[in-house]
Amino acid sequence: MKKTLIMAICLLFCLNGFTQNRRPTPQKRFIYMTSVGYATGLGQIVLEQQTVQNQNFDFSVNQLLGYQFNPYFQMGLGAGFDFWRHTAFIPIYLNFTVNFTDTKFVPVFYANMGYSFKWYVSSIPEKMTHVVHGTATGPMGEGGLGLRINLNERLSLLLAACYKVQYTDIRYTILQPGEQDFSAYSTNSRKNVLYHFAGVRLGIQY
Repeated sequence: MKKTLIMAICLLFCLNGFTQNRRPTPQKRFIYMTSVGYATGLGQIVLEQQTVQNQNFDFSVNQLLGYQFNPYFQMGLGAGFDFWRHTAFIPIYLNFTVNFTDTKFVPVFYANMGYSFKWYVSSIPEKMTHVVHGTATGPMGEGGLGLRINLNERLSLLLAACYKVQYTDIRYTILQPGEQDFSAYSTNSRKNVLYHFAGVRLGIQY
């Protein structure tokens, strides 16, 4: 009898904790999320006469308009600004988000797929490498895994680790024997490159 009473008390505590952790299931609704992200470049870019490290950073500001179909899935359309070291993009993308639980603390996976348009690009090659990064428009993608904290039925915070890719061009100079070197001032070649980045994203959904 004593053991049964102890087990019942423990079960009540567990159920109480689970109930406090859960939120009322929200109705189908439109959602909005404003987020900022920071990522650092990964990998190397192999050119004809040199190999360049991807030392770009990517600072981004995004706005998402989406629709929540149920507590576990939402999708929408997003746009923003991606700022690199000497260039910038305007990405427009389709977002898919999966919420793994219907609780206050929600593990989340999201994926963005779209296209980045150019905002500006510096025509002056970098001093050390004599290349110009990110010179053309192209497809982009981002995937993230993180945690959403539901503050109430309408407001939540998102913190996620993310991985980004951007397909664009790199401009550089190929020097021919006996040719004068103007690579510090201009370029004469370009190559399609898939840039890789890893970082974090912080967002507020309302």
